[in-house]
Amino acid sequence: MIYYPASRARFFSRLFNWARRTTRRFHLSETIRICRQLIHFGPWRYSIIALIQFFRGPARWRPTDKSLMPELNARAIASALDANGVYKAGVLPQAFTDSMTHITDQLPAAEYHQSHEVSQHVAQIASDPAIINVVSEYLQCEPVLIESSIFVTNPETGKKPLSQNHFHYDYAGWQSLNVFVYLTDVSITSSHHVVIAGSHKRMSLRTLISGGVSDEHAYSSLYHDIMPITGKAGTVFFENVESLHKRTQGAERRVLLNLTFTSHRNLLSHGRAHPRQLKKRDTIFAEITEQASEKNPAADL
Repeated sequence: MIYYPASRARFFSRLFNWARRTTRRFHLSETIRICRQLIHFGPWRYSIIALIQFFRGPARWRPTDKSLMPELNARAIASALDANGVYKAGVLPQAFTDSMTHITDQLPAAEYHQSHEVSQHVAQIASDPAIINVVSEYLQCEPVLIESSIFVTNPETGKKPLSQNHFHYDYAGWQSLNVFVYLTDVSITSSHHVVIAGSHKRMSLRTLISGGVSDEHAYSSLYHDIMPITGKAGTVFFENVESLHKRTQGAERRVLLNLTFTSHRNLLSHGRAHPRQLKKRDTIFAEITEQASEKNPAADL
């Protein structure tokens, strides 16, 4: 797995955010979005993916004796992901989860991008050999971590729905796979994740252009494939986010770790965070970690 220097990430983050503001100013963002989606999902993508796998493969197998989840069967999970686009893998060890949530339970509601730079727990998950074996097997080449984000969401019941609360798809590079970890207990009444299994393989032109489907269409026509994902803190699931998915509006606070891996790097895959966000992230994590260490000097934080 390849990490990239923080300085380079911040440079490309500035460049990406400048480009995004410019396209919005000249009302070009919607046109550019549709063009990108048509290019990404065109029939030529399979030839490009094959070339990437040829030059960046084969995937390297990593011993799993020191993994947090040594029981993961990479080949079986990759096969399930190919068919369904999603796989609920299991739960991280309780001691590890407790140590991690001791920090994340104190985070204010916000998005904490490139969190592997400030959290040894995130860095350990992002480099875990069994998890990387699954990603490598699915991508059929050595993966690149392009983003590691912790999303802290306050209760959303009754609030105006955001784009993330509607069925949509995402993509990062020609191939990508996300690893999600719940860092709070997530029930059906929480802001749980929902995915439409197999939807990454049957994208209509209308859905491709619009960027998603309405809840009415999903629950009337695709209800048999709708898969709500719940679980206790530490629950891990893999997802190809080209599948239609959303975050429901729940009544409890939710914390989610999202690791995005791709088979290659490009100019638009260096993180979305503004440097001010990263500076604020550094300050918040430093304060919380220092306070936790003072309360329990022996804790492995």
